[in-house]
Amino acid sequence: MSIIIVSWNVRDLLKQNLAQLFALRHDDFPIEVFVVDNGSVDGSAQMIRNEFPWVHLVQNDYNAGFAKACNQAMRMAKGDVILLLNPDTRVETGTLELTHRQLMEHREIGVFGVRLLDEKGDIVRSVRRNPTLRDQLAIFLKLPHFFPTMNDRYLAKDFDYAISQDVEQIRGSYFAFRREILEYVGMLDERFFIWFEEVDFCRRVRASGLRIRYCAEAVCRDFVGKSFAQVSVWRKQRMFFTSAWKYFWKWGFRNE
Repeated sequence: MSIIIVSWNVRDLLKQNLAQLFALRHDDFPIEVFVVDNGSVDGSAQMIRNEFPWVHLVQNDYNAGFAKACNQAMRMAKGDVILLLNPDTRVETGTLELTHRQLMEHREIGVFGVRLLDEKGDIVRSVRRNPTLRDQLAIFLKLPHFFPTMNDRYLAKDFDYAISQDVEQIRGSYFAFRREILEYVGMLDERFFIWFEEVDFCRRVRASGLRIRYCAEAVCRDFVGKSFAQVSVWRKQRMFFTSAWKYFWKWGFRNE
């Protein structure tokens, strides 16, 4: 398994993530870990060199975005299974093994995600339905603050996280797939700096006839958006709008 972590100025959380990964037992298969550092100024790269010298470090001198950074590491990855993992996460015991086994034994699964829990142990609502122009405009304009149920379909508010099942898309915090599918689906679309790259990838995977699978039995802790907490609200809004526009432009402003 090749584990790819894209990191930006979250040194301490990244350190804890790596320590947890290497503390886990995964006797059935070897792992290699890539960290792509997107121009951090908090000493993240030096921390990796000092404390995890066996990690494959790709050091960018600027913030290349999520998709491009992942692709940098994927071109070097040798694992049968690739896991894109956020730096502010903790993988729990047995999760890597179950991920690897499910993807290798069930070839009809294209992308595999797990149950995400936040710092308090509450469910992170990681499953979404396909976005429409209507619900994305509603998010951008903050309309759900006034009409709380208007995006319930998109947010899959009726989804039961206790049951493993096929879904339309999953959160990119823990995002696993067999390396071979890159040969006919392609890599992450680098036109997306952040946001919608995993939505686009899931759509391409499903268009190829493969399934997106949510697994309730495997768990990963997700501390949710610690890198993005450093970004201004205005800049986040601009990035969201830009990525949403590129997504709908690519897919023709149509629903599936």
